[in-house]
Amino acid sequence: MERTDKMDDGVIYEFTGNPFVDAGIWALSQWVGKKPEELDKEDLRKAAEDIFDTVYSNDKWYRSIIHGMVFPNGKFSNPGDFKKTSQERKSKAMDHFNGLIHEVTPLKDQGSCIACGRRDIKRRFFKSEVPLTGSGKMLNYFSFASGGADYCSACALAIQFSPLLMYKCGDLLLFHSDSNSLMKVWSKNVIRKLKGKSLSGCFNEGYKNVKNALFHIIGFILEERTIREVSNYESSITFYHFKNFNQGANLDIYYFPSNVYNFLSEILRNENYGDWLRIVKRGYKYVDWDNVKEEGEYKNNPNRVYNNLLDGKSIIRFFIDRKKKEAIGGWDLITNYLEEVLNMDEKRINAIKNVADGLADYIETTDDMKTLTKLETASNYKNYRNILRIIIKKRIESGIEDTLFSFDDYVNYLFPEGNLTWRETQDLILFRIYEKLQPWIIEQGKQDEILTASEMEEEMQEEE
Repeated sequence: MERTDKMDDGVIYEFTGNPFVDAGIWALSQWVGKKPEELDKEDLRKAAEDIFDTVYSNDKWYRSIIHGMVFPNGKFSNPGDFKKTSQERKSKAMDHFNGLIHEVTPLKDQGSCIACGRRDIKRRFFKSEVPLTGSGKMLNYFSFASGGADYCSACALAIQFSPLLMYKCGDLLLFHSDSNSLMKVWSKNVIRKLKGKSLSGCFNEGYKNVKNALFHIIGFILEERTIREVSNYESSITFYHFKNFNQGANLDIYYFPSNVYNFLSEILRNENYGDWLRIVKRGYKYVDWDNVKEEGEYKNNPNRVYNNLLDGKSIIRFFIDRKKKEAIGGWDLITNYLEEVLNMDEKRINAIKNVADGLADYIETTDDMKTLTKLETASNYKNYRNILRIIIKKRIESGIEDTLFSFDDYVNYLFPEGNLTWRETQDLILFRIYEKLQPWIIEQGKQDEILTASEMEEEMQEEE
């Protein structure tokens, strides 16, 4: 990590890579209105008191979030203090915060703290002060059965304010990135809401489906960034979904792919953004769209588009509406996805496009709707390959001299892995044919034709 010019002047905070510590640093920084490296002890004292008065004194925070989910039986969230006056609770909290602040020292070149690695520890901390660490009696949780986790007081202090940036999604969701720009956008928004008292509890927008919540948060961050700031990122984006109950802690980690982030940032500025929203909606399962009145009725349903993007699986089929024989978003939109997310070679994309254009021209010229149906309903690689062979033969019989594709195109671009990639090629060819032929299909009055049994079975499989 690059050191700042102020290091020798007593810099307290630089980012550590620890999600709880970094969240607390961002929360303090945005609360005070200073860059993290500019924070001093007086800033920390004032912020701690103001945060308690504005946020932590709130009953929902004090009982449900601070004690219930983050710092059970903590120094400033013990159930035994619930019946005490606000002033008594504040006095106890400030003793805790000021005790840590008193022990804070500037960063050094090295140290024993497991978060920053640049300060020595004064004492050890347990799960009532640092989430997801063992309690005092669970010595088997710690290295060498030595109780407590090795955090310096400055990092431990930052963790006390990490809940400010947490998002309620069943358990708590913590966003973390090594991109200062992304973290700034998120922390600035949340702290603004807290200071404006528009949040009486932890940030909660009614999401319980974690994967859907991830895309919602990323979407918000992208919308908040200016077009000038949007660029390709190789930064890490990670979400930590956890609870720190005394009865049982839990942690699930979700890595948000940088290529998916870059794709979404491009889509947001794309003229076909509305089509992308249609594609996303097609990913929701178990939704009766005819009776949906608001987003809250389906936003927690499983979404196969989101799930596949997170899992590195293809979403090409969601660009295709087989019932309407429609290519949603057009070739430019799907090409953006193929290049950015699937990392598909441009030569392969162009080869598939050229073959699809040739097939579309043949179908329209010969008025051969049956050929399109065969291309749609092919159920295996051998069957699909045979259909292409028959089409090539018919083209020759019809006097068409141009080849549909060369041997090299077939081997290198159409089916580079044979049986493993044929479905992907089939879907892309259908997409392009639908895009080219939809006016003709509408003119022929065939857009609303009943799906074949094979198509129905295929769509049912997609729903599973």
